[in-house]
Amino acid sequence: MADERTIREDEDPVCGMTVDIEEARAAGRVERRGEREYVFCGRGCLLDFRDDPMKYLDPGYAASM
Repeated sequence: MADERTIREDEDPVCGMTVDIEEARAAGRVERRGEREYVFCGRGCLLDFRDDPMKYLDPGYAASM
């Protein structure tokens, strides 16, 4: 989606941490939106993303821990 910020495949879109993709999948810490899969460092970031995904996908959002 053109109006979303660029997020690496292994980046948690909420906090910006680098995530082991396979570990996140095994733990169920993934969220799919259209063709894109997002991975998360922990359950808290996953739940925050589910609550308001557009907040974290907005080009003006700066991920931080």
